[in-house]
Amino acid sequence: MKREVETKFYKFRQNNSGGYYDDDENVAAIVVIEALDEKHAMSIMEPLIENCSPSCSCCGDRWSLYLSDEIEEEDMLKGCNAEIYTHYKDCKERWFYLYGEFDREEEPRVKPNHFKQEVFGAKCTFKNIEEYLQFEANNYFLSSNNAVIHYMDGIKKKFFSKIYKKDEVSTDKK
Repeated sequence: MKREVETKFYKFRQNNSGGYYDDDENVAAIVVIEALDEKHAMSIMEPLIENCSPSCSCCGDRWSLYLSDEIEEEDMLKGCNAEIYTHYKDCKERWFYLYGEFDREEEPRVKPNHFKQEVFGAKCTFKNIEEYLQFEANNYFLSSNNAVIHYMDGIKKKFFSKIYKKDEVSTDKK
C-alpha cells in the first residue's frame, strides 16, 4: 500500500537578540521546517531551540514560535525583489553575483525602491524551496549560516550567503 502525505514549509526568523544570532547544526537566522501543519512545525522547532540563548531585555525574545510563516509555492513563483543600492559603485556586479543565478521577470535596472531611494534590481522567481532559501541567504546575510531547512525525512540542508564565500575568494585579476 502506498501512502502519500501532503506537507508544507514553515519559516521561523530568529531575532538578533543581544546583537548576535545563535548558529549551530540545527538553527540559523532563518529556519524552515517541513511539517503537516503549523502545530506540527512548532513541535519540531521547539527541541531545536531549547539550548539557544534566551531573550535580552532590550531586544526581546530570540524566537517566537507563534510567528511562523507558511511558505506558499505560489509566493515563490511570484518572486521577491532583489535590490542593491546604487551608491555602491559596483552595484551591478554585486547584483549579478548575488542574484544572477535566479530566474527573473525582467532584466535588472536602476529604479526607485519603496523608500524612494535609487536601487539596481529586478524581481527574482524560484523553482523550488531550496532556490528560495539560497535567495534568502544571499539577500539577508545576517550570519555566516543564514538558513537551514529540516525535511520530514530527517535530512537537513544549510544555506550560506555568497557574501561570505566571496570574502574567502581572492578578487585579484590576473
